[in-house]
Amino acid sequence: MRACEALNFEPAACWRRLQQAKHEFFFEDLEAQMKDHHQRFLEALMGYERQCFLNAHPYERSDQRVDQANGFYRRRLTTRLGVLDLRVPRTRTGCFHPQVLPRYQRREPVVNEALKQVFLLGVSTRQAGRALATLVEEAVSASTVSAVAKVLDGAVSHWHRRLLADHYRYLILDGVSVRIRLVGQVQRRVALCAYGITTAGKRELIDFLLVKAEAEDTWYSFLWNLWSRGLRGALLDLIVTDGQAGLVKALSRLWPAVAHQRCWAHKLRNLENKLKASQGSCLEEAKLIYQARHRTAALERFREWKRRWRTQAPKAVACLEADLEELLAFFESPGAHWKRVRTTNVIERLFVEVRRRIRTMCAFTTRNSCERILYSVFDRMNTYWSQKPLKAFTHKS
Repeated sequence: MRACEALNFEPAACWRRLQQAKHEFFFEDLEAQMKDHHQRFLEALMGYERQCFLNAHPYERSDQRVDQANGFYRRRLTTRLGVLDLRVPRTRTGCFHPQVLPRYQRREPVVNEALKQVFLLGVSTRQAGRALATLVEEAVSASTVSAVAKVLDGAVSHWHRRLLADHYRYLILDGVSVRIRLVGQVQRRVALCAYGITTAGKRELIDFLLVKAEAEDTWYSFLWNLWSRGLRGALLDLIVTDGQAGLVKALSRLWPAVAHQRCWAHKLRNLENKLKASQGSCLEEAKLIYQARHRTAALERFREWKRRWRTQAPKAVACLEADLEELLAFFESPGAHWKRVRTTNVIERLFVEVRRRIRTMCAFTTRNSCERILYSVFDRMNTYWSQKPLKAFTHKS
């Protein structure tokens, strides 16, 4: 039978069969027929492929024949319609392998894609297998889901090596702690992250790097990699950090002329650690400094705050005063941008989503697993952000 003949079916016979089925089983019976036709088509296609390989029709005596047919063997294929028990044709020499069904393939690509997407949406490998089992009529093990997810490794590697456009106006840098199971025990690592806002107002998590700890050399290595891939900083107006000493030194080596903004959220946490529980009003009044309408007003509010609290909370006052210039750097940017460039909160919010993704685990199982999940979360957010540029951030602002 030629492959095209497998597409022929009798609509009248199929319709009579569906009419005989009870109403509640209508779709079940319809899907059963679709599954049957799908199997017949694949088997006919493989049979025709073998015929072409043999260069002869069945039972035909021909000098052009290159091999002999040798029956069939059974092979299961998981599809979106369920599991098919296929009769796969073979030849006597064993040299024939149907291209319709690649060797060792046990699932349709669409099934693998579904497994990958369910995994990336936050379902554990074990639960992902159970969820898909009801759809494909076959149990899917946790190891199978993990194996399917490993196809992301190539995408992660390419993402880390892609060329970067030098169109960023603001750069926000921060390191976030993650837990990874290494050599039999859970260890802490730091994900160094770079987030940018372009001159066109588009947001992007540019890249990340897993390191043992934040230090000048690790930050410089990460930032130098970005620089060598194209992020030269020609359009950079401001770089926002949490003030980590190693990061500040690394920035002075790469972009010494770019203004540096200290994160207000981190600074307020530092102040809180230097205050008594009864001095909450000191912290609230400190927030009024960055909420000022302009830099001059902010300086005046700082002086008032300092006069009031330098005796009662000298350590808190000294802590803020030491970095005052960098805390007020954002005032040189357009007012519509201030809220987004005075903290590194955007990176911390991204990691809320990362931790939601791994809430079923106490830690990432491997470094590669951590890379995959971080990439998948960041890639999903980048895709979302690419469709929603910030209107206030334009070339003219």
